[in-house]
Amino acid sequence: MKQLLAIIIVATVVTSTSCLAQNSSNNLQRELERLHNQWFNAFDKGDGATMDKLEIPNLILVNADGKGGIWKKHGPRAGKQKPTGTSTTLSNAQARQFGDSAILTGVITKQGRTSIRSSTTEVWIRKNNQWLIASAQWSDIRAAE
Repeated sequence: MKQLLAIIIVATVVTSTSCLAQNSSNNLQRELERLHNQWFNAFDKGDGATMDKLEIPNLILVNADGKGGIWKKHGPRAGKQKPTGTSTTLSNAQARQFGDSAILTGVITKQGRTSIRSSTTEVWIRKNNQWLIASAQWSDIRAAE
């Protein structure tokens, strides 16, 4: 009887721990997707002030230009960012957390005159209880020939 009770207790603890980890992972993914969407919406609208609030000061972006273009943030974007005339959506997202860092991967689709799809990898850092984007890299997805 004592063994059965011990097994039930262990099974309950393991199940509870697994459920808590899954909920935490789901919450992280929802939060990073929300922040990603807020960041890209600000970019598309030319809202540099909102972008500044979501970025670390030394943000680095690796462009999908096929030339190895690397962009480094050199000061605030507020008042300098121009609207793009596009809209961006995120799909197939996955988030993984490593302490105060997290990685969000997925596919972004930019809609403008044409539609461009890219794989994205974003690094988010938790500072002062807030997630900030630290780096991102995009790789164009070529249409099937």
